Amino acid sequence: MKNYEIQKVDYHEYPYVIFSTSYVNPIEDIDDIEEELKPLFKGKVVFDLLLSNGFTSNRFVEAEFDGTRFNHSSFKALKDVNDCIIKEASHFYSSHSGLLKNGILSNAHQFLIKKGKM
Repeated sequence: MKNYEIQKVDYHEYPYVIFSTSYVNPIEDIDDIEEELKPLFKGKVVFDLLLSNGFTSNRFVEAEFDGTRFNHSSFKALKDVNDCIIKEASHFYSSHSGLLKNGILSNAHQFLIKKGKM
């Protein structure tokens, strides 16, 4: 199983979101992510690290992809996350609720996500 899922989203600033699918941070698989993104585009992406970081201030991370590699100095935690990204993340995790057991979230948080309350 991969530790991430790449999803195209309908948001111009970040056309792709990389979702964590387990407690393992997907940034550890950066080479694989770069290979998957190469034919798709170049620009900014968002990593949603919910299953590896939980509901912390570094849940969402922005990074610049040049079409071949990530600029490692461009990685930064997002403080103000657009509602569109939050909505996409909520939809992703509620529709892939089986992934929640692979992360660090408490049972209460998992239940709320499954019910679409977070």
